[in-house]
Amino acid sequence: MALPLAYLPITKISNPVVIARADGMGLDLRVEITLSKGVDRVELPEPVAKYVIEFKKELERVVNLGFRLVCEGRVDYDALAYVTITNQILRELLSQLREDDYGIAYSIDYRLGLSDHISALRLIDLVNSHYAWRRGEPLVELGDRISFKVRAIRKTGKLGEPFLEVDREALVHVIGKSAIALAKAIVEGDSKMVERVIEFINGLWYSIYGLKAPCGEARSTYVPGLEEVYCVELDFSPKTS
Repeated sequence: MALPLAYLPITKISNPVVIARADGMGLDLRVEITLSKGVDRVELPEPVAKYVIEFKKELERVVNLGFRLVCEGRVDYDALAYVTITNQILRELLSQLREDDYGIAYSIDYRLGLSDHISALRLIDLVNSHYAWRRGEPLVELGDRISFKVRAIRKTGKLGEPFLEVDREALVHVIGKSAIALAKAIVEGDSKMVERVIEFINGLWYSIYGLKAPCGEARSTYVPGLEEVYCVELDFSPKTS
């Protein structure tokens, strides 16, 4: 599992995204690509199926190459499922997936109206640690001194209009600063600061969108999906050697 923590999507704004690797509740997907004509078979829950199909159409247009897609499986977190499937499509078409190759995927994600947390999740195959990413900047590895484990994850619905109107520039600055603080805490293996930053972000989720926290029975926070927001219950602690 991989989660974009300390990230609230704001239209037309590129804030840092902290991607935490987490044990528990992974994906069970089958993806097959055939370089021939045929009817696609995409048996996935919405909205994953919708975005995968749209991604395929856009990719065929960009690379001027048609292919048949067969895809099915179980999905706990739709954003990660979409990224995993479309990365696999790119990997098979491009033979290997390098950081430079993600430009094609980024442009398609943007045209589909997807936020930066989707593009950040794409780089999960390039590193073995937690990492931070911001559009136009190189990936920053954060190490693995903090261990995360997902206890539960579930959809909570779509975001409505902001619950509280605030200065947009100030809000973007605060969210960006919180992501940087979380990244620093992960690098230092400071689980108490990780918890403090998550509590702060939970306050922003409530202040802006009226989403109460904690949303689960224990440590919990919100992460954006493709169209809806998820409540994720987490365990995290310093990693023992």
